[in-house]
Amino acid sequence: MKPMTENDFKKYILDCFSVNKILAWRNNTGAFAGSYKGKQRFFRYGVKGSGDIFALHKGQFYSIEVKRKGNKPSHDQYEWLGKINENGGYAFWIDDIGDFNEWFDMNFKSE
Repeated sequence: MKPMTENDFKKYILDCFSVNKILAWRNNTGAFAGSYKGKQRFFRYGVKGSGDIFALHKGQFYSIEVKRKGNKPSHDQYEWLGKINENGGYAFWIDDIGDFNEWFDMNFKSE
């Protein structure tokens, strides 16, 4: 069986939140270059290092950084996770579907 891609894992996580009627969305970040009226432009969107998935449930903000099995977050991503946790949110990174299921069940299935 082929390993789950990072994008498949993100979709799975979003589906788990959706099925349980928990507000969650994909957070996209990045940059691109282009030209407009002959001038070169560079555009950045989103906050560098921010999580892949955001969720909000009963006043609690969640930020999840999704990684392919064995991969680790970047320095900017670790900084983001720390800032969210320091400010009352709940942020973490995950690279294993079993670990995610365990976390999700412990936090949302008992409702």
